[in-house]
Amino acid sequence: MIEPVNPQHSRSVLPLERGTVVFWFLVLVVVLVIVIAISLVVGSYPVSLQDVLAWVSGRGDSTLNQIMGEVRAPRVFLTVAVGACLGLAGPLLQSSFRTSLADPYLLGLAGFSALNAVLLQVSGYAGFGTPVLGVLGALEAAFLVTRFTQDTSSERRALVGVSFASISVAGLALLLALGSSPSSANVIGWVVGGFYAQGTPQLNAMLPIAVPAIIIAFLLGRAANLVQLGDDVSQNLGLNARVARNGLIFLAAVLTGVAVGTSGLLGFVGLIAAGLARALLGTDYRRLIPAACLIGAIAVSLSDLLGRTLLAPNEVPAGAFTTLVGGIYLIFLSRRAQ
Repeated sequence: MIEPVNPQHSRSVLPLERGTVVFWFLVLVVVLVIVIAISLVVGSYPVSLQDVLAWVSGRGDSTLNQIMGEVRAPRVFLTVAVGACLGLAGPLLQSSFRTSLADPYLLGLAGFSALNAVLLQVSGYAGFGTPVLGVLGALEAAFLVTRFTQDTSSERRALVGVSFASISVAGLALLLALGSSPSSANVIGWVVGGFYAQGTPQLNAMLPIAVPAIIIAFLLGRAANLVQLGDDVSQNLGLNARVARNGLIFLAAVLTGVAVGTSGLLGFVGLIAAGLARALLGTDYRRLIPAACLIGAIAVSLSDLLGRTLLAPNEVPAGAFTTLVGGIYLIFLSRRAQ
């Protein structure tokens, strides 16, 4: 049975003191800043923290400006943006499906996003850019999930999402088997997920979609709280439960699509971010949503940093780390449910 979100499993059923909330948000912000700083310093070209400060203040030489401005900094900020989007998608879906196991990767949004982007690229229809293609694929999955699960339980909605995830994996495997060598390499790149050779063009392509979606997500904490209570309760409190639930799902699809359309499949980021945010700050989505955004950014940035440095000069895709940690976290959730 799908595990529901249980307030007793989180940090506290009672409201947290404001000082505690501020403390944990400061911790998350500081950790993110530290990860960004280390990511800017560490790389194949040695750069000190003083060099980074010189580049920020405009006093760097031409080589430093090229390395930081065209290669390293855009990639680092791209990981932050992708992680923030995937981190936000987790709590939005968990509120909609009323289960702590909801995640873009598990429910097919990420898989359909990757499948749509790869399929249209292979077919020569990538004129709009891969973030847009990724969003279209995730919206297709969201439409199918909501279309096939109207007036059904949260358990069935989650199971339908899992079935679409399996279909998307099968589609990617088919493209891999039937494609030529260049297209097969493209499919593999989308499946493992990562940021190799990505930078300013990808960042500029995703931000016009990601920034408005992130802002809207930050404003939906109260609606997510009401949806989490169930249709009857939220209806009595003046919220159209179906419209709100579907809106949260489609917003999560946009966030997932723009992230996957940029970096490929980064498994379980939303699951990890929402779970850790709930453990630190409780079940109030007004705190949970921004905290998951920060945790997602930290998780993806740290995964890319580890991928660039552990086996340098070889690079391990960031998706390998997020999927590994997410799989371990799923095992933990299943044992706790027992």
